[in-house]
Order: sequence, then C-alpha cells, then structure tokens
Amino acid sequence: MARSSLRMFRDQTAKNPLLRPLLCAAGVALCSVSRPAAASEPDYLTYEEPVPESVEEIGGALDGLARRPPTEEAEPIIPAPDLESPFWRDTSLDLYLRSYYLERNRDGGQDSLAWALGGWLAYRSGLWRERLSIGATVYTTQKLYGPDHKPGSGLLKPVQQGFTVLGEAYVDAKLTEQMQLRLFRYTFDLPYLNRRDIRMVPNTFEAYFLYDKTDPTFNYAIGHVTKIKTFSSDEFVRMSEAAGAEGTNAGVSTAGFYYKPSSTAKIGAIDHYGHDTFNTFFAEATDAQDLAEGLGLRLSGQFTHQKSVGDEVVGTFQTDQFGIKSDMSYAGAVLTLAYVQTGNGGDILNPWGGSPSYSSLILEDFDRAGEKAWRFGLSYDFAVIGWKGLSGFVNYASGDTPDSGRNASNDQDELDFTIDFKPPDGMLQGLWLRARAAYVDQHGDNARDLTDYRLILNYELPLL
Repeated sequence: MARSSLRMFRDQTAKNPLLRPLLCAAGVALCSVSRPAAASEPDYLTYEEPVPESVEEIGGALDGLARRPPTEEAEPIIPAPDLESPFWRDTSLDLYLRSYYLERNRDGGQDSLAWALGGWLAYRSGLWRERLSIGATVYTTQKLYGPDHKPGSGLLKPVQQGFTVLGEAYVDAKLTEQMQLRLFRYTFDLPYLNRRDIRMVPNTFEAYFLYDKTDPTFNYAIGHVTKIKTFSSDEFVRMSEAAGAEGTNAGVSTAGFYYKPSSTAKIGAIDHYGHDTFNTFFAEATDAQDLAEGLGLRLSGQFTHQKSVGDEVVGTFQTDQFGIKSDMSYAGAVLTLAYVQTGNGGDILNPWGGSPSYSSLILEDFDRAGEKAWRFGLSYDFAVIGWKGLSGFVNYASGDTPDSGRNASNDQDELDFTIDFKPPDGMLQGLWLRARAAYVDQHGDNARDLTDYRLILNYELPLL
C-alpha cells in the first residue's frame, strides 16, 4: 500500500515538472532525518504552528479551552502611543498576508486548481474601565489564477470568485477576575467546532460564550452558537443548515472543561448539542514522561460519541470513535503511532470544523463507519542541528473498512509530506513558508485515487 502511494508520488512529479523542485526539496530535507517525519496533531491543528521539538510541546484538540502560554511578540511598526487609558494604550492592529496555491487531481473526477492572495486585518482594543474591550477582523481572498473548469479548491467561492467579509466583530466583557463573556462574531479552537484555518480564511461564528482562561489548572467554556461562515464563503448560515439541513435555523449549545492535574498531564471533555441535528461528545486525556535524558514519551487517548437528536433533520444515527496515540521525542524528532476505530452506526460528522481524530490527515479523516485506521509519522525540527526555522514531517495512514454490508467502502491509504520554513528572528521574522503534497490510494472496485499539492506563504505584520 505504501509502495503504491510512493509510486503515485513519482508519477505525479514526472507529470508536473514545475512541482519537482518543491517536492524534491521537501524530500531531501525529510530524508536527511533517516526516516519520514510527521506532526502529531490532527491535521487542522498543524496549520497553527510548525512541528514541535519534543512531546512536551505537543498540543491537543482541547487546548482551545485552556490558558495559552505567553509568547514573545514582534515589535509593531507603529509604537503604541503613551496614553493613560488602557483602551487606547493596549490597542493592537495586525496585518496577516497569505498566498495559497492548490492543485488537486482526481482519478475519474473533477480536478481543482487555484492560486489566491489575501489575508486579514485584525483590530483588538484594550480594556475600557477594566471591563470591556472590542475586536474586529476583515478577511479577504482574491483570485490570482483559477480556471473555471477546475473549481473546488476551497480557496475561493464557487466558481473561482474572490470575496471579502467582516468575519469577526465582538465585545468582551470581564465579569469577574476569572469570568469573561464574549458576544457576536469570532473564532473558536474547539474539537469539531473550530477555525479550521486550512485555506485562505478561517471558519468564523456568531456565538455567545461565557468562559475562563485565566486559571492555570482548570478552565471552562459554556455558550451557544447560532451561525457559521465557512472558509470558502462570505455568508453566515445557521448551524443546522451548514450541517446539511437547508431551510432550518437550529444552533449548537456547547459546554466543556479542561483540567491540568500536573505540568505534563491534561484531561478534558466537551459536548456540542446541535439542536434538531446531532449531539457530539468528545473527551481526551494525555500525559508525558521523561524516559531518559532528552527522551520523552507522551500517551494519549480520545473518545467521540455522536447521536442524532430532536427532529433529526440530518438523519437518524448513533456512532462513536475511540483512538489511542503514542509520541516519542528525541533530539528534535517526534515519532507518532496511532490507532483509531469508528463504530458501525455511521460516519463521524464534522460540518462545523476540523476533526480532532488522531487519524485526520491532509485529505482524509479515516472516520467512515466501521473503519479501522493506523497512522505512522515522524517530525523533525532542524533547529537542533543549527538550521533555525526549518522543520518537516511525513504522515502515513491506512484505513480498513468492511468488505460487505451497508458500511462497505474502499480501503485506502494516505501519504503526506510537509516542509516548513519559519524564521524565529531576524529580518524574516513573521514569515512562514509551507510546501505540502498528499496522495490517497484507494483499493477495490470504483477506487478513486487523489493527489494534492499546496504551496502556502504567510506573513504576519504587527502594525500597532
């Protein structure tokens, strides 16, 4: 199976001479690790940061509930004015530029091709009277190239149209030292309900949430989401409509917690109740240990349960999924092994964000009904050998589904390559260049193979 995926890699580079330098550079860098390399997190989370150097830095799907560690911020181009009022003094204005090229070729299906330029401008105020702050973000994606006969890249609206949208516009109210209320349009980073920033602009939502991210050991969030704007649209639609039930207007109520009993252990759970659609419960636990000098081990487990509820406007079903994962790190390399199994009651649905499954890769989540999936990967941070800002990973997953019955489908493999360049300092600080290639190899009758190439350039520029 892996051999056939590698054959696809060779054949496609032969058919696409312009991609050869990009893919060969990725291959040379990754092969210098002696083995393929892979990021540990579900794929949608790998768009937030390049690969971790050790298991202690590995994130998780529930980290969006937790207090983030402080980061060293770049100096703004325009220094903040020396004002007494924190509302103006602590104001920030950030420009995030992005260029994205995506080419996808399908056997017996519609190919996709587009190159877009855009990004977003984000405004954040300081606190007014120590209680209120506001924020807003304008997103845009514009076509540089995109033939009409190759739509469906997700970088633009159908068919190959750019757009601009006010994706965020919110008010934060500090009710107590630990309790905050956020209202209207903003983003989430929660399991099954998240930014899924995998194209030009992220998912954003209209919602009302009460949360606490100030406590170092226990955090929570509770609220209600009414609408979503997906990454390829400039329109906010009802959550039930985004799930596939046109003409409905139901939302999603959410409650979750995150607990750190120690500096290395994390446990949490969250429930998304989609009124008249389906309920999703997700839980995850993880812990890391030092086995020897420089050698770390992290063990993780997760569980998802989904069930149709209310009027069941997207169908009647009940299913679940469990996964286990081990990560081992040494000298900048992180080896990942994972196993994920989905119940026979139905596919796992994720219409409101990326999947938190350990088997979620660039193209496939391996979460079809009755599917059993193995995943292998190894990532490497070249800063360990003095190449600051350079890292890369490879992922390979194999999914086996029933051969007969209502859940019968094609078995499939996926092989992914990613190389990142993100200088931590100097004149290029704020730049992030990412090159990716992914291959899906299906088996059996009516099999459909798939190849996918991406080149992404991000540049973050603090203006104020």
